[in-house]
Amino acid sequence: MKTAKQRLISMFLVILLAGNMAACGKAPEPEKDTNTATETAVEETMETEEQIISGPAKTDLGGYEMRVATSYWENFYKILYAEEMTGEAINDALYNANVAVMDTYNCGIQLMMLGNGFGEVTNAVANAVKAGSDEYDISYNHDCNTVNNAIAGYHLDIRSSDVFNFDAPWWTETADRFTVDGRMYFASNYVSYSPLYLGMVLCYNKDLAENYGIEIPYEDIFAGNWYMEDMISMVQDTNVDLNGDGTMTLGEDQFGFVINDLGMVNFQVSLGGSVLGKDENGFLQLSLNEERLYTMVETFEKLMEFGIDTTDDGARTEYGLRYFSEGQALFDYVQIVRIPLQLHDTDVRYGTIPVPKLDETQENYISGAYDVYWAIPKTAFNQRDTVAVILEAMGHHCYYEVLPVVYETVLQVRFSDSPLDAKTYEIIRDSMVVDAGYAYNEQNKGLGDLARILHRSESGSLASFIAGVKTTSETGVEKINETYRKMAAEG
Repeated sequence: MKTAKQRLISMFLVILLAGNMAACGKAPEPEKDTNTATETAVEETMETEEQIISGPAKTDLGGYEMRVATSYWENFYKILYAEEMTGEAINDALYNANVAVMDTYNCGIQLMMLGNGFGEVTNAVANAVKAGSDEYDISYNHDCNTVNNAIAGYHLDIRSSDVFNFDAPWWTETADRFTVDGRMYFASNYVSYSPLYLGMVLCYNKDLAENYGIEIPYEDIFAGNWYMEDMISMVQDTNVDLNGDGTMTLGEDQFGFVINDLGMVNFQVSLGGSVLGKDENGFLQLSLNEERLYTMVETFEKLMEFGIDTTDDGARTEYGLRYFSEGQALFDYVQIVRIPLQLHDTDVRYGTIPVPKLDETQENYISGAYDVYWAIPKTAFNQRDTVAVILEAMGHHCYYEVLPVVYETVLQVRFSDSPLDAKTYEIIRDSMVVDAGYAYNEQNKGLGDLARILHRSESGSLASFIAGVKTTSETGVEKINETYRKMAAEG
């Protein structure tokens, strides 16, 4: 019997090749070396058995309905819970997973929709806790707003429940990053498939690359030798004034690279630009390697000489994909969820690759990712373990039953069009990082946002910016630590 990991990898190649044949009307040309290399990689992976981890022990929860404080913001609630079967593969897999949880544990999941934005959820949870009113079991909300509520003391320590198995595969390394002094007051994990879908990748236009004689160095990518200098050399001749007016204009001309301000945050993460770490006692501390940060910002600005920020044209959430889909960019830094939404009917042939390493000193690829954080309000203390059972069961079913279908569906909408793209996606998937520095960005005064701030600033430099905010940032981070110490002392 195949393990979950084996099923995922098998699905990558089977669906991928089937999708190519359907899209092109014929079987793809044979690529002997490429296919052999990919098949070898798959065979090697298949040799590694992955033990399937069980969810929480089967328990009759007496029909308890977990109350989820959330909103219609970006429709992210649909990544957590599916209300009905629609015939859409991911939705139906999620629906079946939700039903399996409810049937197995005799429980329910009740979405409490609190408006169209994320502020409504933030305020409702805060007000309920301040009033001592047990209204919500979890908050499923905007990342930084959830963090602000955590710092304000409105959430329970997730690690206080023994139900959670943090060694299970539906818990990612983010659990460690979000843990301070052995406690965690908000989480990002596979209770939904958002850690994958809200991750970010580089898409590249294969037709433009061929027209310019640009070869994507797959062999180097797989060997870990894909660097920013390689990407910059690829884009430096691809800016073209198509309308001949002497001005490079978004939507009218061709660019080597498109990105928006939200993308810049995770591009910084992907270049190893996280600025928040932990000390030997497990408390937060600024981690500022200023020389490396200078290299990062300088290198990013070199890339942006051949790129454009799409933020100001109103395409913030589209990550420039509408321009990419029209063939106006070689590279686009895009959130995965946008690919099936915006590239399902494009004529552009495209591939997906990881963000390159900053330089040879960066050991591993990093794929920066956003997520929708969840938390348990303090007022849910009496049913903490009941809520934990439901959440842990959701994580188990999502990981083993929903994620394989997510991969399949993404592939079916041309997420990859060659075995090489499928293989690079494994790198992207396994290197995703939800950065604690960004989670606490408001407290560290923008240090987790250097790429965006300095690129959009008309004056100033990294050194002067850090000098201006370093003291207040250190104070802000220490206030977080003091708050967590106080919360721990209060129990």
